[in-house]
Amino acid sequence: MPRYREIFIKKDARIIVWKITESEKELIQLLNNPVHVDIAKSRKAESSRKQYMASRIILEQESLDSELTKDINGKPTLKERHVSITHDHNYVAVMISEQECGIDLQHISPKVLRVKHKFFDPQDDVLSKDELIGLTIAWCIKEAIYKIHGDPLIYFKEHMRLLSFSQNRVHAKILHPDYLKDVTLEVQKIDELYLAYTI
Repeated sequence: MPRYREIFIKKDARIIVWKITESEKELIQLLNNPVHVDIAKSRKAESSRKQYMASRIILEQESLDSELTKDINGKPTLKERHVSITHDHNYVAVMISEQECGIDLQHISPKVLRVKHKFFDPQDDVLSKDELIGLTIAWCIKEAIYKIHGDPLIYFKEHMRLLSFSQNRVHAKILHPDYLKDVTLEVQKIDELYLAYTI
């Protein structure tokens, strides 16, 4: 079975993480729905094709593929549950929950230093004293928060605040008046990537 790791958060939510080592041909053989093969083949980058197929295989294995749709902002939705999907390099993660949820994977990259001014507020708390790692984790957390609603009017710097860290748990707040709420997330390191998800 092509699952890399499964993280159980609580009874009503779980995460499936897949480290993709399969070839495109092997992934195509694992897909049941030929429509997804055609969609994958239309993508230019091999990594994008493989990530797409892997996420769909996970949803097929969970018997959720047929009920997955997208809202007006392109956020994936299910009929009776919530779902959040993320990918980075050769990893894909899918979160399935009874509650609104968000998940993100990020590898450490200097690009986060160049875009710091777009997402990081001086009031944000950080998990690491190392600037590159701290900003990568902050970006990962804010991506996960964004995916709760997927509304492009929620801005990372203006509408999200990272309030405090306690070990690998972060308390944050969405400040946008339409979505005002407190959010708690967990941060884990998986190989060379960081994974942030709502709990």
